[in-house]
Amino acid sequence: MRLESFVNSAFLICAALFIPGCAANLSPMEVSDKFWTAVKNRDGQTAAGYVTSGSLESLKKQDLDQDILPINNVSFGKTVIDGEQAWVDTDVEIAGNDPFTLPLKTILLMENRQWRIDYDKTVASVSKSSSVARVLGELNNIGDQFNEKLNRSLDEIERTLPQVQKEIEKIEDNMREKLPELRQRLEEFMRQLEDALGGKKETQPQPGTKEI
Repeated sequence: MRLESFVNSAFLICAALFIPGCAANLSPMEVSDKFWTAVKNRDGQTAAGYVTSGSLESLKKQDLDQDILPINNVSFGKTVIDGEQAWVDTDVEIAGNDPFTLPLKTILLMENRQWRIDYDKTVASVSKSSSVARVLGELNNIGDQFNEKLNRSLDEIERTLPQVQKEIEKIEDNMREKLPELRQRLEEFMRQLEDALGGKKETQPQPGTKEI
């Protein structure tokens, strides 16, 4: 009875502390999924349970909120196992005004008969010090400059709009003033045209007559 109680207690302790070798072995993809879920949720404590001892210090030095790009979603593809090393094709969707998917490889090493994430190599491309982050920063700067110029142009348009409206009103008033004169000229032209056509009809010879 004492032996059974001891075994049960040991199992509960191992499950609670997640000591390598006590929990069931997870595949590289399962470890990757749990790790990236923790990273996406900014849960450094949980992520630390899936990284190698050699890269644990790097994780502890980083603040996932401040040092990692925001992530919307993570999906996985092919897994390759080569002895005590493995990698999983991973697509990380970076959050932002225009979200985009960044393909990378989740690198794992076998440690104490458990697959663990090589943190440094895996998250290098999604850290805020990466080239991807620098490009995003430059794009954001370009976007901010464009919006600033656009807003400035809209402000200028708003300032000049009253003047433009006044010019249009002047043109409309001028057209209304000229309209009676134009109508009178048109009517005079039509009368002259009718007179010309009427005179031409009168000079045409009548049927049955001969000209000498």
